[in-house]
Amino acid sequence: MDNGPIGHTAAWRDHMPFDDITRRALACLALLAGVASLYAFFWWAASATGFFFFEGYRHTWEGLGTALAFRDMDTAYYLLSWVFSVFGGLLGWAALIGFAVTHRRGWDAVSRWIKIGCAVGAAAGLAFEPGRLLALGPIVCVMALLLRSMLMPARIAISPRQQAHQG
Repeated sequence: MDNGPIGHTAAWRDHMPFDDITRRALACLALLAGVASLYAFFWWAASATGFFFFEGYRHTWEGLGTALAFRDMDTAYYLLSWVFSVFGGLLGWAALIGFAVTHRRGWDAVSRWIKIGCAVGAAAGLAFEPGRLLALGPIVCVMALLLRSMLMPARIAISPRQQAHQG
């Protein structure tokens, strides 16, 4: 309450009252999407394990060479999407973890490799053959973190009057 010349007027303590609610809602959405992303991560890890440890790597390149030699584009597309989903997913998962750590500093403080990695990871998730719906969890998590990082940080979202009062 403010005792002004006209009388009692209500004043907001925070000049942006919905920023805190929005931040919390986006944090909850990112947390739920992150937990739902674990299922997609295990599917990706199973695919990557088959690719790297069970001769999938060698057979993929041999099969890709054979498919290109005989102009079998369906097989070539399938094998290239598998390679892209494994390597792009690796970059994407690392970027998602990095983004979860650095998003609180604001959008400008997020490294360029994290931004590019999230985009590559989203594309790799959509190229993932066992199910493209699995990619929605990590994509929603990244988008919620993206929106949250674009909001003003809480320490900047206070008025100059409150800053003078605090320090």
